[in-house]
Amino acid sequence: MGAVERPPVRLLRGARAVGAVTAELARRVRRYAWPSAAGGRNRGYLRDRLVALPLLAVVAFGAFGWAYAGVRGDSAYVRDRLAPALVGLAHTRASLFIAQGEAEESLGEGRAAELGGLSERYRTRVARATQSLNQVTRSGALTVAEEQELRVVSALVVDYTGWIGRAQGDATDPVLRDAELTYARSMLCSAPVAAAHQGDRYRPCPPSTGSGATSIVDRVSGLERRLRERLVDRAGWGGGVIAAAVVSGLALVLLAVGLWRTVSFLRRRFRIRLSVPLVAAALPLLAVPLLTADALLAQHAQAAAVPVAHALAERTSPETETVAEERPFDGPDPRSIAVLDARFDDGLTDGRLAFLDGAAAFVFPAGLVGAGLIGGALHAYRREYLVVTRAGAAV
Repeated sequence: MGAVERPPVRLLRGARAVGAVTAELARRVRRYAWPSAAGGRNRGYLRDRLVALPLLAVVAFGAFGWAYAGVRGDSAYVRDRLAPALVGLAHTRASLFIAQGEAEESLGEGRAAELGGLSERYRTRVARATQSLNQVTRSGALTVAEEQELRVVSALVVDYTGWIGRAQGDATDPVLRDAELTYARSMLCSAPVAAAHQGDRYRPCPPSTGSGATSIVDRVSGLERRLRERLVDRAGWGGGVIAAAVVSGLALVLLAVGLWRTVSFLRRRFRIRLSVPLVAAALPLLAVPLLTADALLAQHAQAAAVPVAHALAERTSPETETVAEERPFDGPDPRSIAVLDARFDDGLTDGRLAFLDGAAAFVFPAGLVGAGLIGGALHAYRREYLVVTRAGAAV
């Protein structure tokens, strides 16, 4: 066996230097973050606290305010933008299927459809689909590319109703009417639709993805899928939020204990029974548990909204919406869009403390004010102490 090669001397010296620097930094950080009052000079203790406590206040409330604002912002985004957009897309998809079924049923009557026109439900559902698309556009949940995609869907819906109108005009010609209805149906679904079974009034589109998913319903389903993925991302705890929460938690604990020990030091060494500036600087700490509970409620509500979004895309159906429309007194169906929309609203509205709306903007400024109060008070105590200290005394 050969001799073991020793590491270069320069590398060893570099490692020792890095270790020494790291140890010194750790010692200084510990001294500033947790100085000891035992056996130390008053001037040095006040100097250390003058640096450590304002810095802890800025770090603690800065990190906490950023994390709290992130959770609250995600909650508002889901409640005010994503949820209405998902509900609008579900209404669009169901209304178009119902309109297609109504058109096929009405035009199957031949001359009666040519003279009497399409059913009222067909016209209502087409109008509902158009209105829902407009609401999704105004929701603010879509990117620029997605808004362009939605404009394409709106144009396709107009073209789709035009083909239904042509089929109505040719209602007495079964061959031409069926061809135009088939083409209108192909505008809804990219993949061919299987023959209808008995009692199957609204035949759904077969799944279609990739470059072939260019029909109306396929595009709507693609938008739903992207919005649901965005909801899942918003509902989870992000890595940045978790890191900020950990940093703010440690800094808040150090700040609270540091303020308590500083007040005790002032009472014991300087006979100051109560430091009003330091007490005022500690008041924002009382709001931290309340804000934390509010953030946890908001995050739980976002997580609970994920299965509701999946139910909107997977469990709703034209049959359910038709039954809810035809028999409104049978009780709400848990799979209907209206019920799922109410679950969205109730969960996201109850998942926060409403009186704290807008409080996130004041967290970091409160930390800055507290840091200013702490720094000003300790600077004043230290300057007064140096003035009155007798010559030769330990300072």
